[in-house]
Amino acid sequence: MTRYTPDKRGAPLPLRETISRIARSLARSSFTNAKPESEESTEPAFEVSEEAVTRVIEAWRERTSYLPGELLSDPAWGMLLELLQAEVQDRRVSSSRLCKVSAVSATTAVRWLKVLEGQGFVVRRTYPQHPNIEFVELSRKGSSALRRYFHEIVESH
Repeated sequence: MTRYTPDKRGAPLPLRETISRIARSLARSSFTNAKPESEESTEPAFEVSEEAVTRVIEAWRERTSYLPGELLSDPAWGMLLELLQAEVQDRRVSSSRLCKVSAVSATTAVRWLKVLEGQGFVVRRTYPQHPNIEFVELSRKGSSALRRYFHEIVESH
């Protein structure tokens, strides 16, 4: 688990450096074992129950009932959970909705969205029916990583 770490003098790291460290940590995580977007996956896609995703989202949101919210800031996780739930429910998520559910300011959410996109976990799209709305969805890499997580961690316990 990545922890916020001050610099050697004990001063808080600038936001950009903190985001970079977290992104590097994500890149080193098991997510990097997912196949590149261009490769056809020979792995079976793990089924994820809508109920399991809903339970994890509710637990993620309820954490602030126990600890101060500023200690639990992980907007990328909230975004990924929302996108997995949308995938399971076969619905689209606008970038503005995704920013809202991240539980951080819009500018911070947009920065995290760019990190997730840069790491290849999400893609942004527009559709002819809604040319003024940007939608976000999990990439094949992101979907595979989250489904593997739910299969191995959430639904196996």
